Amino acid sequence: MLSQQKSSRKDPDSEREVFRSAGSLILSWAWFVVAVIILVDLAVQGRDHAAAVTAVVVLAITGIVYACAWRPRIVADSAGITVSNPVRDHRVPWALVEKVDVVNAVRVHCAPVSGADRGKVLYSWAVQSSPRSARKAALRREANSQRRGRLTPRSRSPQPPPGAVPKYGEMPDAAREALNRSSAEFAAGRLSERAQHAHQVAARAAGPRPLADQGAGQPGEPAVDQAIAVAADTRADADSPAAAAGPVMVRWAWPPIAAMALPLLLLLLVVLV
Repeated sequence: MLSQQKSSRKDPDSEREVFRSAGSLILSWAWFVVAVIILVDLAVQGRDHAAAVTAVVVLAITGIVYACAWRPRIVADSAGITVSNPVRDHRVPWALVEKVDVVNAVRVHCAPVSGADRGKVLYSWAVQSSPRSARKAALRREANSQRRGRLTPRSRSPQPPPGAVPKYGEMPDAAREALNRSSAEFAAGRLSERAQHAHQVAARAAGPRPLADQGAGQPGEPAVDQAIAVAADTRADADSPAAAAGPVMVRWAWPPIAAMALPLLLLLLVVLV
């Protein structure tokens, strides 16, 4: 009971959340099981050159499945977003996250850092949105809105205000909205919500800035207004989240690169021998 109380009081935005494709996970584990069965069978019965080629082909396919299906994910923690793609990882602090949307895949829009004209747009392999899933989510939203429209005139009791505690047997608004969205839309909405909360926390931590040159004159005078505007712009540039945060960190993911490259090189050697 004590641990449940502690977890319920914990800020959900400080928790680590992982967003992945359920279909990719199922496909990955299914192939891993098949690959183990094939390799065991080859180790027991295979003794010729064809068995060696088959084993290396299985290893090559396993490396590709690991890099392209099992590894991609989006990880959100208290510091920012990590977009893990097959061969590269992108680490984006919350201060640099402008927005997160879905266009065939979850996209993270990064604010431009100092000296850059525009920010980066990171595409995630982890959570993608096919046209079929987008149509299904739109149809669910339309069906639910029509159902609520038919039920509203017949109900005599007034509708509960937004955020009210649902009655017994009723679904909360957040759960109902989550069911109406695709997995990509849910991930993008959750990441956008966490980014907005992080920006609000950073703004509250910064606090109100004292007005510079307060005693130099009265507002309304051209010289004073110009000095205040220049000082405000300078402080805004220096204290902006994009300037305070570090740049987007990009690094190569060497384990999946090795998992794909080494079996292919070994396959080339086995075929040529």
